[in-house]
Amino acid sequence: MKTGITLLASGSNGNCIAIQSEGKTLLVDCGICQKSLLQRLKVSSIDPQSLCGILVTHSHVDHIKGIALVARTYGLPIYATRNCFEAIQGRIEKAIAAEAARKKKAEEEKKCQLLPRIIEVGYSFSCAGLEITPFPVEHDVETVGYVLDTPQGKIGIATDAGKPTNLLETFLRDCHALVLESNYDPDLLLCSNRTWELKRRISGGHGHLSNRQAAELLPRIVTRNTKSVLLAHISEDCNRYELALNAAREALRKIQREDIFLTCGSREESIPTVWF
Repeated sequence: MKTGITLLASGSNGNCIAIQSEGKTLLVDCGICQKSLLQRLKVSSIDPQSLCGILVTHSHVDHIKGIALVARTYGLPIYATRNCFEAIQGRIEKAIAAEAARKKKAEEEKKCQLLPRIIEVGYSFSCAGLEITPFPVEHDVETVGYVLDTPQGKIGIATDAGKPTNLLETFLRDCHALVLESNYDPDLLLCSNRTWELKRRISGGHGHLSNRQAAELLPRIVTRNTKSVLLAHISEDCNRYELALNAAREALRKIQREDIFLTCGSREESIPTVWF
């Protein structure tokens, strides 16, 4: 059976990745509302009943917006570090309480209580038959990336990575498929209407990876086993899809790996599933 990666949403307005393996589907983050998630799952021919868990990278709203109701509706465990879960717990409880009040069923709130699956950085755990390892990345709140060991090969995911580090290289190296942040173009960021404080945050060591940084990272993590690269978290105001793709394509050309399938996620819609 094949493994599939679907970027259901990718950008500052919401991030959600679906990993399909052995008839089960894991979500990495759920930064879109439940209605949008179901629409995008339908477009991607993913059965919501196949959902079996949500891996959380960090507590920013564009990664957790829909977690509470989606986890409640489908009875999904939420995998997050202790600090991350504590940061999002209030939001989860408020969403559950609001849903209970809307339905005017006091008992609904009790049924909706969610138990976290606390994970630790660097320690692997099993979910959906996969071995999953969270690793730290440099972002402005506690954030992890994930390596998922599937029967077809490893998937490396780093969507809010701050800056390239030796640790990032170590975990992403030799993955069959990579989901890698390529958030902004430095010139477009500089000329944007964003505040200087926000510009410094984005381009600082705890913000996001630029097209240039992602491109420079690729030759250090791509091996002969790498078959697919999916660029993620493309900024609407400070980037263009073609700029991100061109930077990555040139980096792969220089190491003679034009054979690698290259695509990027979309803010507007899910993109076709990449199977391997």
